[in-house]
Amino acid sequence: MPDNQSLLVFITIFCMAGATYFTRAGGLFIVSRINPSPRFRAFLAHMPSSILVAIIVPNLMGEGASELMAAIIAGLVAVLTRNLILSLLSGLLAVSLLRNFVFI
Repeated sequence: MPDNQSLLVFITIFCMAGATYFTRAGGLFIVSRINPSPRFRAFLAHMPSSILVAIIVPNLMGEGASELMAAIIAGLVAVLTRNLILSLLSGLLAVSLLRNFVFI
């Protein structure tokens, strides 16, 4: 029989999964019931990238030069290739090389 700590962890994970599911399902349910305007569709299309920038930029300001240079490299690769996976991999490779071999 599991102890109380394990049960509490399980209940917490289950509740978090439920909250995540109902938040996403609720959003899909609401959007499927309305006819969004082209402006609202454009807003929804740009939402993920704006959230990503809002998460990344504050973290870069508190880090060192290696992380900032790797972010610049990843940004340049993204602009030049328009390939998300390639830009992600180039940023990861750049930060790893800069941290381990350049010591910036």
